[in-house]
Amino acid sequence: MDEAIELLESNGLVRDEDSLRVTEFSKKKILRLHEQLYSTVFDRQVEDYFKDEQREIDPFSFVASKSLRGESDCGAYFCRLEKLDVLGRYAALYATRIILPLPLQHPSKVDSETSAAQQLSHASLALLRLRPLVDAGLVFPVVLRSPECEHTIGWVKRMIECVHDIAYEASKDFQSDFRVRFQLPEKSPTGIPSVYVEGPEDFLEHGGVVVLFDEDKEWRLKSWRYDNRGMVDVRGARKIAILHQIFSGIADDTTFYLSYGRRCNARYLGSRKGEAFLLDLITKRDDELSASSEALNAFMTHTLPLLGDLPLGKLLKIRREERDSFVRYRLAVGRILNEVAKKKKSISKREVRELFREQIEPELAKMRSELSQERKRQVRRIVGGIGAMAASVALGAFGKILPLAAGGIGAALLGKAAQSTCEHGASLEERNDFYFLLRLTQEVEN
Repeated sequence: MDEAIELLESNGLVRDEDSLRVTEFSKKKILRLHEQLYSTVFDRQVEDYFKDEQREIDPFSFVASKSLRGESDCGAYFCRLEKLDVLGRYAALYATRIILPLPLQHPSKVDSETSAAQQLSHASLALLRLRPLVDAGLVFPVVLRSPECEHTIGWVKRMIECVHDIAYEASKDFQSDFRVRFQLPEKSPTGIPSVYVEGPEDFLEHGGVVVLFDEDKEWRLKSWRYDNRGMVDVRGARKIAILHQIFSGIADDTTFYLSYGRRCNARYLGSRKGEAFLLDLITKRDDELSASSEALNAFMTHTLPLLGDLPLGKLLKIRREERDSFVRYRLAVGRILNEVAKKKKSISKREVRELFREQIEPELAKMRSELSQERKRQVRRIVGGIGAMAASVALGAFGKILPLAAGGIGAALLGKAAQSTCEHGASLEERNDFYFLLRLTQEVEN
């Protein structure tokens, strides 16, 4: 069992919903568990970081973005569950490894037990929900901290400053695409000063986010005129400051990827274009470094609905049983997408859907047809064998003949049918790169 999950279980956090109980812990227990979990995850992260570096990026190793790991603007419990489920199935279907940043700050930077409890709650949900994948090594939990050596720490600090400067400029450049409104605390549903941000879904989950904050004395302008809901549009420097919080989060993910993820030979995996815009800008859409998994991510949306009811444990079991088929399947998917990438730098989700229909769906249909025909052929052979036994009985061949028929002719025919089916299955598996996907869909249908 993974050490981080073992730590959670020792503190009574076993199921997904147990993550919600962290706020019920005592202040002392919250702070202690937060520190222990941070140390457990980071110690293993350091050990992994200084392993021998590979020469090339693994096309199926990824760093999960905020949105995919359920840590973007929407903090709703079931929304986070849905995100983690998508990430989990993505890992099981394609990944060599997915690096999963947990929302754990260094204990010295946590300002209250409330903040520590929220970080613990979110981190424990991710670990418990993805437990089978964490135990299998397909999901690797980390914290947003790169364990740099003395030779690279200077470069990393300069890179972080540079990316955050670009993020601040971006918050000014993109301000016209967003609407920011402030609501008085006495009118707010929470009774807390609130800011409502609306903007492109490439940057905001569901196209909007509510920010709760402690306003200082100089926040409100005397010129503001509030509507009947106590709301007013925010402009100028205050608007930029709010937007900078959003773009700063993107910068944190980007700098962590460049300092840690790239060193671990991974790509950045995001579900929204806005999450990768800084990375694309800095790397100038380098095919290796930028979020080049977008097409694969779009492809995923067409296979996941087929497998939505398949438990992760069962999916992983089939992946282990069909190891060779899985490798051929994943290479085939990569080959198809690479062929498209050579022709054009960007591929839309519509084009991926067409790709799926043209190259994968026909193969699945063909395999289903072959299996159906093989089953019918075996049924005819078995029925023929039963007919032969019935004829023997009708001719009066009793005594020794009936046991012989039951144990001989019938068993031989059934054995040959099974053998033929196995041989056909092996042949089908060897001939088709998408046999692994067929096995998964069959498991769902059974």
